[in-house]
Amino acid sequence: MQINALTQSPLQNEIVFVFDNDNSTITTIQTALTQGLFKAKVANTYFSVDNGKNYLAVGLGEKDKLNTNALRKAVGALYKQLKSFNIDRFAVDTKLIGDNHIRTFVEALINAAYIFDQLKSEKETFKLTQVDIVTQSASEVANEIHIAQAVAHGQNYAKDLKNFPANICTTDYLLNEAKKLMDSSEHGTLHYIGEDEMHKLGMGCITAVGRGSSMPSYIACMEYRASSNKDDKPIVLVGKGLVYDTGGLCLKPWQSMGSMKMDMGGAAAVFGTMKAIVELKLPINIIGAVALVENSIDGDSYRPGDVLTSMKGITVEIGNTDAEGRLALCDTLTYIERYDPKVVIDIATLTGAMVISLGGDITGLFGNNDALVNDIKLAAEESHDHAWHMPLHQAYHEQLKSEIADVYNIGGPAAGSITAALFLSKFTEKYTWAHLDVAGSAMKGFEKATATGRPVPMLTQYIINQTK
Repeated sequence: MQINALTQSPLQNEIVFVFDNDNSTITTIQTALTQGLFKAKVANTYFSVDNGKNYLAVGLGEKDKLNTNALRKAVGALYKQLKSFNIDRFAVDTKLIGDNHIRTFVEALINAAYIFDQLKSEKETFKLTQVDIVTQSASEVANEIHIAQAVAHGQNYAKDLKNFPANICTTDYLLNEAKKLMDSSEHGTLHYIGEDEMHKLGMGCITAVGRGSSMPSYIACMEYRASSNKDDKPIVLVGKGLVYDTGGLCLKPWQSMGSMKMDMGGAAAVFGTMKAIVELKLPINIIGAVALVENSIDGDSYRPGDVLTSMKGITVEIGNTDAEGRLALCDTLTYIERYDPKVVIDIATLTGAMVISLGGDITGLFGNNDALVNDIKLAAEESHDHAWHMPLHQAYHEQLKSEIADVYNIGGPAAGSITAALFLSKFTEKYTWAHLDVAGSAMKGFEKATATGRPVPMLTQYIINQTK
């Protein structure tokens, strides 16, 4: 899809945004409004021809109530109509919504056009080929388009990785994706370790999680170093990459298993963010570290009651083998100390309790540093990728106490997302750290999960802000 910023367009198909109770300069659209054939409610559409030109009117509702959600909904309806009329190129004058909504419009359009048909015999044939955005600030808008495209491409990449089933998107598959992604940039290199090295380093937690699987386990570190000062400390993103989670010996009910190919949503978000950074060629040092492992079952599976020794030397009593993400992350969070990070942000589909707390649209944000938390909150607001600051309530450490080891890997039924974050905090004391629990926001529901590609927009915006 080619998206241009122009002061005028020669295309004969034009999109016209219309607010409720407003008049239109297009005669046929105004007639439809007057006669009640078209009402400019959010996502209503109306097709007309005027002086040999095709117009597709899209309602935005009340002007003073225009927000990101309304515009995204309207763009989704717009795309359906474009597909219905087989209109693959169009112009749109964005003066009614303002240049400040350009990025939302472009991201929403690319997301609306996303389809996962790689595994289908019949492929989608309709594709948008050209979009001309008409504006009097073409150079400024062109930069916003560039950012929006990179973010959307990264988000859709994350969606692809999560939508692939676990028999395709294996740990080896993701390791190869990491290599391809780093090879695509002159600033990128890949470093990874396998199980032999993990054992040598004393990673008793992540290796235990992978013991029941025939897939090899890896920690892959995508190193992107493009800062003009090569000595700048890197921002490190750490992603939970459980390519499939059966729950281990604490087997999940079958109804919960269909979406577990997406338990690598944190890793997918790291991949998507790294892709956006590579496309934008940002002048910054970033490490994208992903813990790639499968939690399956065989005679060598780890058990409830086992005590594991982490790379940090902290011993962990297992209360539930389905609380495996924190085990894969804790060794990874210790491993990345070698990068002497400026800050560390981990991303994980970690707890069902997060969905109970914040629903499916809001990411849970935890952290040990107020400045970092505030920077991520700002990025969430700017990218409209919602997050909510959750407490690391220190008194809840009591729920993680073990009678025979340093720590228990579950904290009981209460405050599950907080105790999970507190568990991780025991392994992040040497650096500035934040934790994003995306159990709800990374997918739309659990029964027929559909990947959202979040929080790629938030993370990319956070990193863009660090280059200013």
